[in-house]
Amino acid sequence: MEIKRVDPFDTEAVAAWHAAWAAGAGAGREDPPIWTVPEITATLRDDNPDRSLIWNAFAAVEDGVVVGAADMQYPTKDNPTLVEMEIDVPPEHRGRGVGSALFEHLAAQAAELGRTNIMTSVNQPIGAPEVPGVAFATRHGFTRRNVELRRVLDLPVPASILDELAAEAEPHLGGYRVETWVGPCPDRYAEQYAHLKSLLMSQAPIGDMDYEPEVWNVERLRADEALTAKQDRTLLTAIAVAPDGSLAGHTQLAVPTHDPRTYQWDTLVLPKHRGHRLGLALKVANLRVLCENFPDRKTNLTWNAEQNGPMNAVNEKLGFRAVERLEEWQRS
Repeated sequence: MEIKRVDPFDTEAVAAWHAAWAAGAGAGREDPPIWTVPEITATLRDDNPDRSLIWNAFAAVEDGVVVGAADMQYPTKDNPTLVEMEIDVPPEHRGRGVGSALFEHLAAQAAELGRTNIMTSVNQPIGAPEVPGVAFATRHGFTRRNVELRRVLDLPVPASILDELAAEAEPHLGGYRVETWVGPCPDRYAEQYAHLKSLLMSQAPIGDMDYEPEVWNVERLRADEALTAKQDRTLLTAIAVAPDGSLAGHTQLAVPTHDPRTYQWDTLVLPKHRGHRLGLALKVANLRVLCENFPDRKTNLTWNAEQNGPMNAVNEKLGFRAVERLEEWQRS
């Protein structure tokens, strides 16, 4: 068996890697959110000097067949010792050291970069027997640091439900207003919006994870938006504007071109602006844009920490159902 880095410009190699990755990552899960080949290809090829992450893919190859797939990503703007890894082995190739060989190879690569704080994740379907990833992570020295719930919302959300929830939030908004846009952030908000995105990891519950605050500026924001466009994804954003004109919170959805699923990304309301039902108002406004502009989409997926009571309450009110635990593991 040989471990090879995947050439992102070799379409056959990327497709073979993706097939093994999808088979391993999706085994035993309900509607697993697997990125498409175009999304992965754009990510691996990204060479924007302002990009915030560098991604590399690795394949375990035996007799010309990809028997295991892994990716390694590390931030360029912050968290200088951090690296995130995902290792996926199709069920028919498990139990003979493929995953361990991939991990040891990636760990050695990370060490050369000075990346000793290693994060990975394990997807555990609710109500199912413990998945093999738990034993694998434990065996390789990882500890569970945080748990998020993956929830699924069936689309489209009936307009009557969105109207009802908007009416529930409206009396609490006071002087706040909600604005939405499709695509890149308008220039007039770019600096404030980049700052807002920089606060997510310091404001959202992340359990015992060792993760430093992120560094965002307008250049990073634009690089992130450019990559999203190359991935054939459309961004839908809602912001809460405070009475003084500052941004009080936001929520963002990603809509892939080649996937019936849609993805809930960041949602954040700054502490001093909480208590005005802004989280509910933001999500309702953005879901309305989603349902009106993309009526053919089937589901919306979101992930939230188990301990994030206010956001979980909003999601349950909207009709999301929990299907899976995303366990975040770390080794340092």
